[in-house]
Order: sequence, then structure tokens, then C-alpha cells
Amino acid sequence: MARPVPGWRKLERLNLHEVPEGFGARGRLAEIERFWRQRAEANGGLPTASDFAFEALRPWIGYVSLVDVEGEPPRFRWRLVGSRIAEFMGRDVSGRRFDEIYEGSVLKDYNRHYATAVVRRAPVWFRGDLEFVDREFFHFNSVHLPLANAAGEVHRLALSLEFDR
Repeated sequence: MARPVPGWRKLERLNLHEVPEGFGARGRLAEIERFWRQRAEANGGLPTASDFAFEALRPWIGYVSLVDVEGEPPRFRWRLVGSRIAEFMGRDVSGRRFDEIYEGSVLKDYNRHYATAVVRRAPVWFRGDLEFVDREFFHFNSVHLPLANAAGEVHRLALSLEFDR
């Protein structure tokens, strides 16, 4: 059972819908996807976590989160939640596994959608909204970018979000 996180506003529902065509060629999400594709081309495969080190993420800092991918089937852990994302969400869950903080349909939806980028080994675009127990909604767009370890396996995701709120 998920344990509450201090400062936590309970998430009631996660509604994500894949947007196969992405969100166009402009904006923060398009820029970070271009960066991912440049690094993929330079590596002859997936970019690595070192390609997405802190220094490389400066243009998107605050709007990027890193998620570790552990095991099979994949289990996810928030490695780092961007400061602007944590501010919007009302909490910072860096270091916590999804199954420690989410439950029920919210956990199932997070796992399913995050696994999509792992399986495809390619960027995946989503439009969605978060509904909190207090009925507040946040609308957002996101791109999930898979990163490989030395063996070429996806072991981390870089996510960038834009909130419409």
C-alpha cells in the first residue's frame, strides 16, 4: 500500500492520451526531443544518461524529471523531479518508487504509460491532466525520452512537461 508523502496532495486520477504526432517543431518539448535525437544519432543508438547530465539539461532545468527503470516487468522510481514540476505538483517525490506513492488505477496508468517509451525505445508524447482529491486539475503536455545504459538497455527515462494550468 502506498505511503503518504509529506506535503502530498492526493492524486485522484491520471488521464494521459498519447499524441503520436507530437506538439509541433517549437517549444520546450520539441527542443528537448531534438536534443535527444541529436544524441541518439551521435551514439548510433539511444542516448545515455551521461548525455542527459545536469549540465546538458540547463535549457530545460526545472521542467525535466528523471525516472529510473528497474527490472522486468519494469518498476519505476523518480530519480529526480524538476523543481518547477515539483512546485506545480505540490510535492517532490525524488527518490521514491511509484508503487510507494501511487496506488490503484493511478499506479497502473503511470506504469503503463511510462513503459511505452521503454518498449518502443523512442520518444513518446502525451497530453493529459491530473485530478487531485480536492478536484483541482492540472493540464499538461509531456514527452518521455528513453535513455540507455552501457549494455544498450533502457534504464532511465527523461521526461519534460509543460503545464497549461
